[in-house]
Amino acid sequence: MSQLEPLRQSLLSAASARAAATIAQARADATVTQAAAKATAAKIIATARVEGRRATETRAQGQLVEAERAARALVLTAERGVEDNARTRALAAAMTFRHQPEYTKLLDTLEASARRRLGPTTEIERDPPDAGGVRARLGRRSIDLTLASLVDQALTGALDEVADPAAIGSGASELAT
Repeated sequence: MSQLEPLRQSLLSAASARAAATIAQARADATVTQAAAKATAAKIIATARVEGRRATETRAQGQLVEAERAARALVLTAERGVEDNARTRALAAAMTFRHQPEYTKLLDTLEASARRRLGPTTEIERDPPDAGGVRARLGRRSIDLTLASLVDQALTGALDEVADPAAIGSGASELAT
């Protein structure tokens, strides 16, 4: 053995101790880094979940709004169809009244009403072929008392009352006075 052996052993021991300390520090650093990475990953996942929920809610809200619009369009289309059908049927029913004996009395009443409103020299068109009833004109003023116009006014009033249930009660009280 040589005189350097104790020195070599001392250097080897010191190097081993430094290596062990370095390995221990590296392991500790790795554990800290791994814990920090896990915490960061957990935050990213939580944020992604929140953003995902928000995006889903936003998308769902948009889909709900779109569905409500589509439903409203369907309702309006259906209402329009019902109104058009009601107008067609009501006008057809009114036009059949032209063949009743009471129709002449109705024409006389409509003509008298037009003359009262416009004046005695009013031009009167009795029972126009396309509309029935009376059309009246005096200068620039005119009154449309045709069956088509009367049916349209009556149906519009009835549909307005159906659309506004409060109007039904007030209309009944007006009729009573």
